[in-house]
Amino acid sequence: MNILYISDSYLSLSVFKSQVHTICNYHSKKHNVTLLALCNIHDIKQEKPKDALYELIKLYRYPKMFIPIINRLRAFSSKNILNKILNSSDIIHCRGHVSSAFAINLLKMLKIDKPIIADIRGVIGEELLNRETLLSKFYYTQTKIIERYVFKYCDYLFFVSHNMQKYYMDKYGFKQHSAVFPTIVDEELFYASSEKRNIIRERFKISERLCYVYAGGVDYWQNLDKILLKFDKINKENKTKFFFIVLTNNKQWVFDFCHKNSIKLDNFYIDSLPYDKVPLYLNAADFGVIIRNDDLINFVASPTKINEYLACGLKIINDLDQIGVNQKFLNVEYRDIESIISEQDSIYSALLIDKTTEIKK
Repeated sequence: MNILYISDSYLSLSVFKSQVHTICNYHSKKHNVTLLALCNIHDIKQEKPKDALYELIKLYRYPKMFIPIINRLRAFSSKNILNKILNSSDIIHCRGHVSSAFAINLLKMLKIDKPIIADIRGVIGEELLNRETLLSKFYYTQTKIIERYVFKYCDYLFFVSHNMQKYYMDKYGFKQHSAVFPTIVDEELFYASSEKRNIIRERFKISERLCYVYAGGVDYWQNLDKILLKFDKINKENKTKFFFIVLTNNKQWVFDFCHKNSIKLDNFYIDSLPYDKVPLYLNAADFGVIIRNDDLINFVASPTKINEYLACGLKIINDLDQIGVNQKFLNVEYRDIESIISEQDSIYSALLIDKTTEIKK
């Protein structure tokens, strides 16, 4: 089967390596996969990962392609370039609103009939509205137009959580079949290992102390500031019981914040690491920390870091008050990547059969 996977970004997307690259590689073990990556200027110059099993096509992404007219313009300007790959594809799997609308526009312009899967990753309208810029409300309105367009014309819907599936069903009452696939984890990297655990715990002389880990960014909505202040508080109450690992893409921000707030780092390890080194440090911990705001964006989400924590055998702390108490954990089911790939593969096959039958009629 020939699978065309359209990504809404490339290497500049923080979850490209863990999500897009991984899923394309897994499907490439059985199918011919081409990744069409919508890229910014910087990404256009980047090569594909050395271990990639898929073919890569890079296409410049116009700014603000969540605006319908811009999305259509990009489809129109690239239809001749992409005509051949679209015609030779059996299934088109699109990550996010922008990619899904782009694929629908392309197929309409070229009069090509292929099944399109809209893989919905979030509520982008609300995400843009939360930025509170002068054009936020305008952008929000535009994303709702493109969202309705995607839900009207796609053939199948993937969601990252049951909450998201229900939210969109209540909103649009969509008629297409749908499935729920949480964010995936590359289990060749992320898995529980007593050997890895012992290496880091011995290096840091953690001994029998309880160890927490935070792996993620420093954006305001990730609440790293609140997490650090909470860690500092319980450190002062009991200096010998806890150890904290902070893995982030901006460790200087962490050091500056700790200095500004007089947080002593005796029981901290703070670093920025290559993606493939992160599991080593996750294994050293007992608890993975993720604190998100109580809003729609987080209600429907399936954060990558939760599943990476779970894959490494960690309990999930999603409440500041539980740090240092350890009485309550987030009850969430982990789903292994093989089962996800297998179910997606079955959906691909069913869609191809349905489309072939429809064309014959």
